[in-house]
Amino acid sequence: MSARGGGAAGEPGGAPIDSLPEDGDGAATPVARAAALVGAVLLYGLVVGLQYGTDGWHLPSVLVAVPAVVALAFGPPVIVGAAVVAVGTRWVFTLSDPGRNGAAVGTTAVILGIAALGCFVVRRRERAAARLVSIATVAETAQRAVLRPVPAAVGPYAIAAGYRAAARDARIGGDLYAVADTPSGLRTLIGDVRGKGLDAVATAAVVLGAFHEAVLDAPSLGALAGRLDTSLRRFLTDDPESFVTVFLLEADSDGTVRGLSCGHPAPLLLHGSTVSELPVPPGLPLGLRDEAGTPAGTPPEPPVTHLEPGDTLLLYTDGLAEARDRSGAFYPLPARLAACAGLPPRALVDRLQRDAHAFAGGTDDDAALLALTWHLRPPAD
Repeated sequence: MSARGGGAAGEPGGAPIDSLPEDGDGAATPVARAAALVGAVLLYGLVVGLQYGTDGWHLPSVLVAVPAVVALAFGPPVIVGAAVVAVGTRWVFTLSDPGRNGAAVGTTAVILGIAALGCFVVRRRERAAARLVSIATVAETAQRAVLRPVPAAVGPYAIAAGYRAAARDARIGGDLYAVADTPSGLRTLIGDVRGKGLDAVATAAVVLGAFHEAVLDAPSLGALAGRLDTSLRRFLTDDPESFVTVFLLEADSDGTVRGLSCGHPAPLLLHGSTVSELPVPPGLPLGLRDEAGTPAGTPPEPPVTHLEPGDTLLLYTDGLAEARDRSGAFYPLPARLAACAGLPPRALVDRLQRDAHAFAGGTDDDAALLALTWHLRPPAD
């Protein structure tokens, strides 16, 4: 429903010096460095070979390309070293061709100019990369403040969460999830904000903040949903058409679970290799009002479902279930989930994320998922 906004995205490189692949810190990858080094050595060897191995071919001016090739993947020290080698080689050539001193002076000037320009561009690239790293660090901190990491286990439940953003390098957005260990049992939330960008981030932060504030003392899922709705409607006074779909789940240590849908798809229950939908009554999304302008009525208490040891519940957003391939077919989530039978939550989440991304050839929407597996005893670390 929403595409993740915000976050740091890489700046497109327009100059040739930025054309080779780079690591996240702005440094060229080992493959790129090897390619640039091999290219420079081959170019240098070609010029020297033509100079001394043939009578009619002399191309000493091609030496100007050596520092340019090196600058594609290396920093100023290596660029300067390549320029020194190229200049020295050019003047060695004059020993066998003394009448070309003027051409050697011109070639030297061009080599030094290219080396200086390469050093300047590389320094600019390194500073830009450092800024991107700083931005990404701030964004990651913001993500952890808004979308807290889930514990690997709470009591007899093993837990894992995943988030694939639609925007490249995005960190936070409109999909949300949360897990809390409460006196009423394990309570979880997964949701999707209507809209995109920073507005969706702010709305998600409101819902998550309200959840963490109310989850410990709300007597029931219906009461918890009511408090989330109240907090959200106070925030959405300037945009009454915005809303958030959420699913709330409460799980006891004996394997009994209850779910409440506020306009959100019900979780899938994986029992052995059989997949079914958790039975829950439908409800309105958070933030919607009836025609009289009053809050939507409190939904009825959901039915209880009893899990068997090893059963897994998968909570997800529509970015996963509505991923499409090139023919327009939806991602077959129940069938793909059934194929994950026996996997622990972390491996299950990772496989579904990779599989859905490969199925759709990318993604144009956020996809959040949360998996819980119940064991008779707390899972081993």
